[in-house]
Amino acid sequence: MGRYYRVAKNLTEEMVSEILKEMLEIPEVERAEFTEDNTKILVLTQEEQYPEVMTRIVNIFSRVGHGCELSFAGFAH
Repeated sequence: MGRYYRVAKNLTEEMVSEILKEMLEIPEVERAEFTEDNTKILVLTQEEQYPEVMTRIVNIFSRVGHGCELSFAGFAH
């Protein structure tokens, strides 16, 4: 099962590309993809790994997205 996270600000295509690149370098991330309008991101990892993985992803978003924050938006089935 995956989880969707809401992206708090508009990102450029360059930011989106860099964020995805860095996220997919995290070994525990099975899949990561933005929705079409880049307002949400889907993250798939093992359930017990979400806290560690999301800590790293939140830091990536903040750094690359110049303070961009994420908030939980729901589960993907």
